[in-house]
Amino acid sequence: MITIKQIADQIGVSPTTVSNVLHRKINEVSPSTVAKVMRVIEESHYVPNMTARNLARNKTHIIGVILCFEKDIGAYALADPFNGELIGSIASAIEKQKYYMMLHITSDEEEAIHLALSWNVDGLIVCSMHMKEWRRISEETHKPVVFVDSYFGDGRENYANIGLDDRGGAYKITSYLIECGHKRIAFSSDNLKSVDYERFKGYQLALHNHHIYYCDKWYLPLPASPSAYKKALNEILNRREEFTAIFFASDYYASLAVNYFQDHGLKIPEDISIVGFDDNIFSKTIRPALTTMHQDPSQKGTLAVSTLIQILDGNPPDKSNIRLPVKLVKRNSVRIIK
Repeated sequence: MITIKQIADQIGVSPTTVSNVLHRKINEVSPSTVAKVMRVIEESHYVPNMTARNLARNKTHIIGVILCFEKDIGAYALADPFNGELIGSIASAIEKQKYYMMLHITSDEEEAIHLALSWNVDGLIVCSMHMKEWRRISEETHKPVVFVDSYFGDGRENYANIGLDDRGGAYKITSYLIECGHKRIAFSSDNLKSVDYERFKGYQLALHNHHIYYCDKWYLPLPASPSAYKKALNEILNRREEFTAIFFASDYYASLAVNYFQDHGLKIPEDISIVGFDDNIFSKTIRPALTTMHQDPSQKGTLAVSTLIQILDGNPPDKSNIRLPVKLVKRNSVRIIK
């Protein structure tokens, strides 16, 4: 690869002159010299040394993105369209800001912390981090950090987080099921942490406020391992007489359940009603189409990047802990019980 000095020697000018042309500082460079430099650059396919330039500026122009997920999901972490759309929107927003993205997907939060501390990046976007790990990242990296969908549960709001009204959304969709006549409503997720915990609490609050006693057996755990989904769904299928509706914490799981139940002779919503959360592509394409809570992952990703850029530019974010709104989308997966 040709260097600036080699270009300068070839033309018979100083390296400073070549550098000035590369950086469009040509007020004191003759047009003929500019033409010569540009001709050599094009012919030699010169590529600027970004590493050296960034080190000189004490910046890498790289944003690190860490996506945390539950153990055993592994390669299926991006199978949920929500995660795919979120990461895609972050990548697009980073590119528009003329930065580069370094992405790591992990179920090991200790590994996530190690990466956050060791990566040579200008800032970090961390998705779905749990409470006990966030302090180490925030306090030990000395780099700007913006979280996405991260609940830390200690009452402090002084961290930059782009979240959602998860509890309020779960309350709304559970209340809708109750308004449709359902009183035995189950809740299903693969964990009760962070986002799913907030949705679970919203579901419980709706039951309480509508004078419905919550039974512990109404929580239907799903395994994190995709290979064990069918067994768990079969167990739910065998218990279908215990409830008239199931609220799945995500459209991904709700869609899997709808397909599995119908493959095994159950009619949706005649035999059991199903609702989800996210309003992703699955909710629109399965039949019957899924009643769910709408959110916009692309808005989350774009806002996370713009918030981080604002911090990198030396400006505190307008709001440190953002909760984006949700909207109930009524489709055909809920039966009205008269």
